[in-house]
Amino acid sequence: MARVLGIGEGLFILAFLWVLCLLLCLVFSRAQGALSHLGPLAIIVAGLVTIILIFIPREPEISTPDDSIKIYDYSIIYRFGLIAVVSLFIIIGGVLYLTQQMMIPVLAKPIRRVR
Repeated sequence: MARVLGIGEGLFILAFLWVLCLLLCLVFSRAQGALSHLGPLAIIVAGLVTIILIFIPREPEISTPDDSIKIYDYSIIYRFGLIAVVSLFIIIGGVLYLTQQMMIPVLAKPIRRVR
């Protein structure tokens, strides 16, 4: 594993990702229309990538030859990620359904006068 000043490449990847996301947020903060939503979306994506990279198992700093071989089930990480994304979209969809369909105000209409 390549290290610069004792810091691994994962930290450099995360730092570059967050600097890029903050730059995108600043660039798109003055945009009009749908482009104005790309800044917060970039920060959300960076947060998800950061969480994924934190939870993927890493190799130890000092490897010992007498350690027993551990078998990791990497597919469970992606399953949990998929469950998290689907749950997030279910919550967003439920909130949008409630606000757009169920909570529409019904205004009273005047009754016509009979002459």
